[in-house]
Amino acid sequence: MKKIGLVREIRGDEALICSADGNECDSCEARHACFSMSGTEGKKDDFWMLNDIGASPGDMVELELKSSASLTIIASTFLLPVFLLFAGYLFMMNGTDLQRALGAGAGLVAGIAAAIVINKRLGTKKGYNMQMTEILKRAENDPAEGTISDKAGRK
Repeated sequence: MKKIGLVREIRGDEALICSADGNECDSCEARHACFSMSGTEGKKDDFWMLNDIGASPGDMVELELKSSASLTIIASTFLLPVFLLFAGYLFMMNGTDLQRALGAGAGLVAGIAAAIVINKRLGTKKGYNMQMTEILKRAENDPAEGTISDKAGRK
């Protein structure tokens, strides 16, 4: 997933990024994974990220969450709980209806707990966070400081 952002502020090796077009996040199917991994759930406007490409305030940058990271996050969040739900049901297959239901419920709860733990741990790894990949436009070339040109706001 790629999007465009504006560097608002630099502090040490981190940059405060303002999303250039928040509307593209509203239509993206991976927005929840993206925001939860970058620590911006519920506050899409500004977020801090590592500035490893040397961006300066006012620069337009390309942000990316790798496809492999998105797929890993989605698999751990959605597929693992469903798998454990079925595993719990199958484990209790020879029991009564109530026992099978309890086994499935226990599997689902275990899957949700495992998904939370996995997502928290993945969030601390560099490859599973949004990263700045390219400086699209330097601040010196902007018509006015802090404005986003029409061309930079489009995909």
